[in-house]
Amino acid sequence: MTWALGIDSGGTFTDVMAMEVESGRVHTLKVPSTPEDPSRALLDGVDAFLKAVPDARARDISFFAHGTTVATNAVIERKGVSTGLLITRGTSAVYIARKSHQPASRQMLNPHFEKTPPLVAPRFMREIPERLLFDGTVEQPLDEAAVRDAVADLVRLYDVKAIAVCYLFSFMNAAHERRTRDIIREHFPQIRVSLSSDIVPLIREYRRLSTTVLDAYVGPTLQRYLHRLQTGLMEREVTTRQVFIMQSNGGLMSIDVASNNPVQTLLSGPAAGVISGAYLSKLTGLPNVVTFDVGGTSTDIATIVDGKIAETIEGHVAGHDASVPMSEISTIGAGGGTIARVGVDGRLKVGPDSAGARPGAACYGRGGEEPTVTDADVVLGYVDPDYFLGGKYKLQAELAYRAIENKIAAPLGLSVEAAAAGIITVINSLMEGELRLSMISRGFDPRSFALVALGGAGPVRACMVAKDLGIQHVIVPPYPGLGSAMGLLMTDVKHNYLQSRLGLLLEFSNEEIGRIFGALIERARTESEAEGSDFATVEIQPYLDLRYVGQGYELSIPCPLGTLDRAARDVLGAQFHNLHNEVYGHSAQDNALEVVNFRIVTTAKLRKFSLASHPASPERPLSDALKNKRRAYFSDAGGWIDTPIYHRARLREGHQIDGPAIVEQEDSTVVIASKQTARPDAYGNLIVSLRA
Repeated sequence: MTWALGIDSGGTFTDVMAMEVESGRVHTLKVPSTPEDPSRALLDGVDAFLKAVPDARARDISFFAHGTTVATNAVIERKGVSTGLLITRGTSAVYIARKSHQPASRQMLNPHFEKTPPLVAPRFMREIPERLLFDGTVEQPLDEAAVRDAVADLVRLYDVKAIAVCYLFSFMNAAHERRTRDIIREHFPQIRVSLSSDIVPLIREYRRLSTTVLDAYVGPTLQRYLHRLQTGLMEREVTTRQVFIMQSNGGLMSIDVASNNPVQTLLSGPAAGVISGAYLSKLTGLPNVVTFDVGGTSTDIATIVDGKIAETIEGHVAGHDASVPMSEISTIGAGGGTIARVGVDGRLKVGPDSAGARPGAACYGRGGEEPTVTDADVVLGYVDPDYFLGGKYKLQAELAYRAIENKIAAPLGLSVEAAAAGIITVINSLMEGELRLSMISRGFDPRSFALVALGGAGPVRACMVAKDLGIQHVIVPPYPGLGSAMGLLMTDVKHNYLQSRLGLLLEFSNEEIGRIFGALIERARTESEAEGSDFATVEIQPYLDLRYVGQGYELSIPCPLGTLDRAARDVLGAQFHNLHNEVYGHSAQDNALEVVNFRIVTTAKLRKFSLASHPASPERPLSDALKNKRRAYFSDAGGWIDTPIYHRARLREGHQIDGPAIVEQEDSTVVIASKQTARPDAYGNLIVSLRA
């Protein structure tokens, strides 16, 4: 008997989904997160699983994958290490200017908007005499003495723990950057070094620089975290080589490889939820969905069109640009632990600050006194204090009442119930605004999408939000509170390798194309062997990033490995013209095409979790699933009503629930609004639809 574990570490709870590989049997649980040491919560999850499943042993764990926000939080909270930056003399303004860093749309009218400060202040930057030309030839040799002096100065003055190195045109010739790394390792072996030519050998100086800085800034923090995790697993006798971390692109990578590529994990946490959303889109036959992943501290939103996850290499993390492949995910500070307060203007404010795991919501009874969204849910009857997480954690409703009364109701002259309803109205409006903005900005009508409710608080909010936006369907999977943990068991080991080389498509020699792709494949082979994969079974998909000559952006076109004769290049050109017309509404087929980047994506297939189909049970009436009734507040139904409460595990295909209603399960609660109908499907998904 062997087990596969997917563990997602959130801001409030850490979710564990364990699958017995042979039978597909599933066991789920949650443990409190430990923000002071995130690795401890993961290890607590392993311990809790072994305790809950007596016939499972540590050495029976054959697969371990996890998602984490360690790198993300290091950037958001500015808790990375002291980082120095070495750049080519005369190019210091590249990072300081930070491209055209502008406020998000919702901040455009904010007169108090301020740019996010750079991770490396100008005093931590040093210009190094050296210069490569655009084709990689050496114009000025590297001044090695200047490198030694610069790093010694940064260590002496600022005790830097990491150095980012980004020289002009190093993507064409990495010799100067690699020699710089050798010098630093020789004289300062304790310092971590990030080279732009290793991390993102891409044209466009600023994004290559920003990405390299991010890698250096979070690198030591992630390395310490992964070392503690690996040590803890070994102490528990979890001996499998398949220990993975989720990447920003939705694929897995080994933790050993991740230690050398920390920037790839910036969206590790939310990426797994998007994988679940894509799976549910296919399973339910709804090709266009938007994932709505609401945890304790934040809400993550991603669109899936025709079953495909939107991906970008021009992402942003907390105001910092990162040119690594990542799922297009927008995040707002709105979740179950989001704090409500009365602002200086006397108006009700909700977020973005959160009570987190400790002390958490006031109703947790851990000393929190600030009212949160979860406290409002308790007051309004959406969440049963005696059945939170299946009754494993008892909430204290009186503490929720007291916090809202003291901090919100009394200052505003409202009843506690009215104040709680106001908190829910504001948080729902924030989520609706972000959903609408993230979709309309890409040309999508929210009404043509289904909403996938994930996270512990996702199903509580999703139906209300969908109704207000006119979204017709909400998909609530069987384990919504563990959506990201489920996604970790649904993906593969996936890597992206790329190299910038400019040249006309019709003029690149086959020898040059073969040499560049060959070097990328060798990098892939090395990492694949380090991860224990059989490279002979790894799928390799090459791409060429093409553009019209003179353009400032490019599109990725899949291409074959091997010789590209004139006919093959004409096919690539036709594909580019068609894609350009599809994306931008026009094409210029008479214009010459230029190659910008060579790219390969490797995929090592893994065995995946899937939801089992259950036959309909018409002989079991809906009344068998009815637990009781309790008073809950529905503004769209006139206020307080006696609301039927259903047990999720007893619902079967063929049942129909008309809202307002509440469906409870161990990992979440589904709040169904008025004029909505919920029906379970054959796979246990709850499909909530607007009634005509």
